Amino acid sequence: MHNPFVLLTTRLLESLIKAGNTFFVRQTYNRGKNPLDPLNKAAFLFTHYTDYSRAKTHYDTLDNDPNKFLYNIHEAEHYEKLFIAAGQPEGFHIFSPLVQQPWKPTPAIAAKIRTYISQKMNWTPGRNDNVKADLFVQFGELFITLKYGIHEVKLPLADIENF
Repeated sequence: MHNPFVLLTTRLLESLIKAGNTFFVRQTYNRGKNPLDPLNKAAFLFTHYTDYSRAKTHYDTLDNDPNKFLYNIHEAEHYEKLFIAAGQPEGFHIFSPLVQQPWKPTPAIAAKIRTYISQKMNWTPGRNDNVKADLFVQFGELFITLKYGIHEVKLPLADIENF
């Protein structure tokens, strides 16, 4: 699985807080787990928010995630735990949903995009035509936007990966 997100660091966390983010939603992040690393117990995604209602909406979508948690930096215990997480505790990988820009699909993802378009879409891009692919995040899930001429489609990145 493709993982474009950056590791959460204390420096990044401080910058996010300085920018006005006071709420953080933790969720299980399987894309960040390294199955080849026996010491990697789990991976989590910490999404930042400036207002409670958006953070709570995200949190409420995580019905089946036993690791979900909504942090409020104004609560001392939450603040401390955020910085512990940003320190990358042994056995865990903690990510922030920030993608280094500009994002470009890996060769493997690009090949799957071409296959998906040729088999699922009524698009007929030529060899020299450009199909634009961009990532976006919604409630911690990765989606891809594909654009070709006047056509545009948004779908979960997993649909491309599993095609």
